[in-house]
Amino acid sequence: MRYECIKAKTLLSKREMLAEDWFHINRSLNAYRGCEHGCVYCDGMSEYYHVDNFTSHIRIKENAPEILRKELKRLGFSSQQELETETLWSFLPKDDATRLAMKNPRRIVIGVCGGVSDGYQPAEKEHRITRQILETLLDFRLPAMILTKSDLVLRDIDLLKELNDVAFANVVFTITLHDDDKRKIIEPRAASTPDRFAALKELRKAGIFGGVMATPIVPWIGTTYENMEGLATEAKGAGAEFILFGAMTLKPGRQKEHFLSVIRKHFPGEFDKIKALYANDNKYGNPMWKRQPINTMLLGHEICKKVGIRDRSVRHTLPFENEVNYRVLGILLDIVFYQRYMLGKPLDMSKPFHDLSIKLEKGVENLKVLLDERRLKEGLSINDEMVSIVRQIIETGTCQYMENLLSNLSEYEIGNQAMVISDEESGDWKKEKV
Repeated sequence: MRYECIKAKTLLSKREMLAEDWFHINRSLNAYRGCEHGCVYCDGMSEYYHVDNFTSHIRIKENAPEILRKELKRLGFSSQQELETETLWSFLPKDDATRLAMKNPRRIVIGVCGGVSDGYQPAEKEHRITRQILETLLDFRLPAMILTKSDLVLRDIDLLKELNDVAFANVVFTITLHDDDKRKIIEPRAASTPDRFAALKELRKAGIFGGVMATPIVPWIGTTYENMEGLATEAKGAGAEFILFGAMTLKPGRQKEHFLSVIRKHFPGEFDKIKALYANDNKYGNPMWKRQPINTMLLGHEICKKVGIRDRSVRHTLPFENEVNYRVLGILLDIVFYQRYMLGKPLDMSKPFHDLSIKLEKGVENLKVLLDERRLKEGLSINDEMVSIVRQIIETGTCQYMENLLSNLSEYEIGNQAMVISDEESGDWKKEKV
C-alpha cells in the first residue's frame, strides 16, 4: 500500500444539491483519493474517475480542513471562533449565541465521506483528516452525513455527539452481505458485517442519527431473500432508522474486468448470469434491467414491511428550521423516490413534487401559518391538487396520494410474485415469503 500526502486545491463539490432524495446532502467532499477497502464493485476503480491504482495508492489531502474552512467562508458561513472574536458572543445566553451562529445563509448538510473514497479507511487512523473535517464543521455548526464501511467512526463518537447537539450528525453504514464469509470476498478490507452493525448500535444509543445503505446488492450473490431479510432484521436490532436496498452498477472497463475476475474465481456458478446481465456495457454501469434476478428495491420494500423498519433514508430537520415544513418536505421526497426508483414512473409525474421540495428546502413561510391563513396556493404557487396534498400532510403526517402510491407498490409486488417463484435463476428464494 502506498500513501502520498498531497495538497488539495478544492474540496467541496462545486454544485449545491437541492432536494437530493438518497442521502439528503447539499454538498460532498472526499478527504482521500483512493480507498483501501478494495470493494470489488467500487465505481472508483473505473476510468471515469481518472485515478490509477485506486485501491493501492492512497492520496491523503493533508490540507483538507484548511481548504474546507476557506470554502465555507466563501459560501457566507461564519465559524464560532470568528463570532467569538467579532461579537459579544461570550456575554450572550447559550441559546441566543447558538441562534446567532445559525443565522443566514441557511445551513447545508455536508456529505463528509462515502462518495467515492471512505473517510474512515485505514489511512484515517494515522492521518485523522476526517476527524479534522468534523472539527471544522462543528466550528461552523454545520450538520454532517457520514457513509462508511468502517467501525473506526466510533473513535470520533465524542465529536459526533457534540456536532449532533448543535446541528446534527448522521452516520450511515454501507452493509450489503449478511454472510461475512461472502463479505470478505466482495469487500475484502472493510470492517466485518457484525462490527458495522455493532458500531451502528453504539452510535444510535448515543443519540446520533443513523441507518443502513444496503447498496449495491450484488445480483444472485446478495439478492437472496435470506441475505436481504437478514440485513433488515439486523438493522432493526441495531436501532437503524432505515435500511435502503439498491441494485448494482458496473461500469465497463477495468472496474468490470476486475469484478468479473473475482466472481469467476469465487462464485463460478453465478459468473455467466452476472456477465450476461451487464453485457450491454452501459456507460453508467446500468444492467439490462429485464434480466435482473429480482427488483431489489421492491423486494426490499416488502421485507422492510415484514420486519418493521423504514425502507427509505430519513430527511432530518435542520436546527432552527420549521419542523412542519420539513415534515412536508420529507413526505414529498418519499413520493418522488417511490415513483422514480421503485415504480419507474416518468420524470414528469414526480416533477411537481420535486419542484416543491426544492422550494421548501430553499425556505418558505411556515406552512401551518399559510394553511391557517388560506394562503398555501398563492404562497407556494401550486395548483389545487398540491394544496390538498400539502394540507393533508400538515394535518395528518401523510396524504392520500402517498397511501395510494404505497398500495400500488403492494399490487406491483403481488403481480411479480409468479416471476420470482418460477424463475430458477432468481437464487435460493424462500417461496413461502413471496
